[in-house]
Amino acid sequence: METARTSKAESPQNGIPGLKFWRNDLLAGLQVALLGLPLSLGIAIASGAPPIAGVISAIIAGAIFPFLGGAYITIAGPAVGLAPALLAGMYVLGQGNLEVGYPLVLVAICLSGILQVVLSMYDAGRLSMYFPSSVIQGMLMAIGLLVIIQQLPALLGHQVPYTNNVPDALFRLPDQVMSLNPRVFAVGAVALAILFTMYNSRIKEQRWTKAIPAPLLVVIWGALAGWFFQFPSGYLISIPEDILQQGVRFPDFSSAWAHPELWVTLLVTVLILTLINATESLATILALDKIDPFARRSDPNVTLRAMGVSTLLSGLVGGLMIIPGGIKSTANMLAGGKTLWANTYYAGFMAIILWFGSALINRIPLAVLAALLIFVGWKLCNPSIFLRILRIGREQIVIALACVIVTLFTSNLLLGILIGVMTKVALLCRDVVMALAFDSRFRSITHDSFYAYLIESLKELFRDPVIRIGDGRISSEPSLIICESGSHVHHPYKVYLSSISCMNVLRLDARLRELLAHVPPRHNLMLILRGHVVDHTAMEYLYYFRQYCFQQGYNCIIVGSEYFVPHSTHALAYRVNHAHENAA
Repeated sequence: METARTSKAESPQNGIPGLKFWRNDLLAGLQVALLGLPLSLGIAIASGAPPIAGVISAIIAGAIFPFLGGAYITIAGPAVGLAPALLAGMYVLGQGNLEVGYPLVLVAICLSGILQVVLSMYDAGRLSMYFPSSVIQGMLMAIGLLVIIQQLPALLGHQVPYTNNVPDALFRLPDQVMSLNPRVFAVGAVALAILFTMYNSRIKEQRWTKAIPAPLLVVIWGALAGWFFQFPSGYLISIPEDILQQGVRFPDFSSAWAHPELWVTLLVTVLILTLINATESLATILALDKIDPFARRSDPNVTLRAMGVSTLLSGLVGGLMIIPGGIKSTANMLAGGKTLWANTYYAGFMAIILWFGSALINRIPLAVLAALLIFVGWKLCNPSIFLRILRIGREQIVIALACVIVTLFTSNLLLGILIGVMTKVALLCRDVVMALAFDSRFRSITHDSFYAYLIESLKELFRDPVIRIGDGRISSEPSLIICESGSHVHHPYKVYLSSISCMNVLRLDARLRELLAHVPPRHNLMLILRGHVVDHTAMEYLYYFRQYCFQQGYNCIIVGSEYFVPHSTHALAYRVNHAHENAA
């Protein structure tokens, strides 16, 4: 693509230079606002907050983000991924009363924003890049299922209170299906059908679908259906006429401080919100960088700081958590958005629509927004994602399912993530222990003590994976020193590596970047795999580092992988070294 070959100097930049692309960003901002309005309203409702809170969040994010930087085509705002965590936090902090819990969860939102800013100062932006991808996928799948389970009653036409017990919600579902409201369900079902039809791969190729975003079409349908059927107010969105006087809520810091029994719950809520926000934010900008037509690269730490500042300001005026939106950002790119200024126009159009269109918004049935959220939840957990994870390796789906199952049974995202990580560590330990069992020298020292095997496997997974670094002036393996183009690599800098996993890949990254700081470009690097395991996260990192080296003018090759057996045919599959077993 021609734009992808554009030099960095010619690429649209943020700040004052980016204002010359105002026409592109203005039109993109309008389209994203039409898409983002129903999403923001629905996310607020799914979070247990007033609908206006979602729009407030979007407006603040759009107004602030361009001045904080960190990305290019990203549109920030509230995200469905945080809705279950916000709703659970509101329920627990309010001791079952969402009205009481809302001002307290705003306190957690403000504290989470501050924590993200602090983390960005300590280069925490790199952490989520190496978070186990299977755990991230499991977390997103769990969030998708939670959203669907929570929104099904509204789609069926029921006005039921929120329950923090997912099994209980599933147990009540058959009775809710049998007693559904036919008219309300019909309106929601048509909205759901529109979304699935509009996002069908064949329909999406039609030019007219780009001019009319599917969520906008759903909102138009909902407004017409709400007017025609004259639904009671309990089935409709409710936005106050005087937004400044009736719509804005503030965090209740004094109440949070006066109830020490809530401090532990508040801390856990802050940690969950920060973990999900940081992980999803950084994963989203990495994905968006891959589709940026100008091949620009976001700064993870600056983005994390921007999300933290935006979240803090949003929470102070009753808004939700701020996060880069994958759906809105993709729409921005497809609409021709060039810089972060598209966020400003997006926020402006959202404010105008909210100010002058509140009467129309209040005609939209809640079932329509439930359909929109169910569709977004389906996108997070549909079977194609399951199959994609399975193609990488069966162990990946075990880890992801552990996260999903624990989250659904406990309604606790943090516990689900922790169990997912523990499952990942257990599977890695199993393979390292099995490999150590074939090492006669290690057996003679430990006398086949399982405890010794376990301790050694944990040490290997968490310690610095660099065994040694040599400049390789004398080559003993000339047949291996061949780059992908077929040419020989002369005098490589050899880096011998032990087992690499998501647990120690950050230490590897620090060592390799330190090496590059002392090695001028046009030199050769050879990464030599000599450990027992290389997991999927580490394989992703090695591929990323090799591409980074090529971009910076180095030649980098990875050798030793012929001794490893991958768990699937995927190029970046988890692999185990069976050389010790064969030797035994």
